[in-house]
Amino acid sequence: MVGAKVVLVEKASDRQLPETTTRVASRVPVGALRIRLPDAIKPGTYFLRAFNGHGEDAARSADFEIG
Repeated sequence: MVGAKVVLVEKASDRQLPETTTRVASRVPVGALRIRLPDAIKPGTYFLRAFNGHGEDAARSADFEIG
């Protein structure tokens, strides 16, 4: 999945937060991903959405709470 992109999505609005975009650089990801959250992230329910190197949906995480 080299070149894949993972974004944080606010569930209520289905809005992708571009400032949290992370690219996968490893050929063999080990199941951990670190995304730095800017101070402007509001409390709420979010999920992660992954796109493959062609920009197509590849995966979605379970919902989780921030804040």
